[in-house]
Amino acid sequence: MTDEPSAEPAALEGMVVETAQAARQAVPASAIVLRADQDEFDHKQLSTLALISPGLAGAPRGHLAMFFHYCVRTGLDPFARQIYMIGRTNWKAADNPDEPEKTWTIQTGIDGFRTVAHRAAAKAGESISYEDTVYYDSEGNAHDVWLSKAFPTAIKVTVLRGDSRFPMIARWDEFAPTYYDRKQSAYVVAKMWQQMPAHMLRKCAEAGSLRMAAPQDLSGVYADEEMERVDAEGVVREAEEATRRLRAAAGLEAGNDSGDSAEFGGEPTASDQGTSAAKAAPRKRARAAKKEAPAREQAPGTGSEDAPAAAKRTPRKRATAPRRAAS
Repeated sequence: MTDEPSAEPAALEGMVVETAQAARQAVPASAIVLRADQDEFDHKQLSTLALISPGLAGAPRGHLAMFFHYCVRTGLDPFARQIYMIGRTNWKAADNPDEPEKTWTIQTGIDGFRTVAHRAAAKAGESISYEDTVYYDSEGNAHDVWLSKAFPTAIKVTVLRGDSRFPMIARWDEFAPTYYDRKQSAYVVAKMWQQMPAHMLRKCAEAGSLRMAAPQDLSGVYADEEMERVDAEGVVREAEEATRRLRAAAGLEAGNDSGDSAEFGGEPTASDQGTSAAKAAPRKRARAAKKEAPAREQAPGTGSEDAPAAAKRTPRKRATAPRRAAS
């Protein structure tokens, strides 16, 4: 018996390392994975991104380079849909030729925000934590838990990184997206925001707080929930633009066809409400004219529209007079 350690564990550890290395060599590298020697997306990667986000196929090369930079900086995988770039119509371009036709935004989910912030804090030898979330009602009263069926007016989230506090307050009227519902003839809150109002607004507050806590890594990146209001406004503008094109194709004038916007699927405006009563009158007069048309045919050559009505009433009086005399 000796006290010397056995050589078997060391030999076994060497076999495990060799097996792991052989396994890594046997598995081929992905054709779309971002490599350390890259400074932009290659053709295969761009083709894959175009399948994930069809709008990227027409993105300018400069914006694609910026998107590549954000992918490398955040460490998020664009092919796993952890981060993506979305192009939106720039409505300012219609009035200013110097404006680009599209604006591009780097977006990620709240889980991506948390991953990047925790990773950045860990590199600095710090940690990320949270204070209790505070919910506010319309009267400004604070609540630890939101139990009301009404929408919260504001939510406060405070992220702690090291010895620093980063509070962020998200207001409902600044982030909640609304759409025009033609069935209800009114603006309504988006479906998910109706079902989980406190949860959706809290994510907006958390994203803003995490961006302040890790500005080097999250500056210029937005959570999906933060951009939903912009998307809702874009839908409204697209509906208005489609209505305008339909009016132009029909040869309608802007001053006389404002009430037709709802008919073409657009949204009613203040001028629509003001002209609805004025348009109802001609329809009533048209129906009245149809009812009086047979009477005018029975009395041709009369110049007054009331003459046929008088001709009908006179025979009735003459017919009743003999009956009273006979009795």
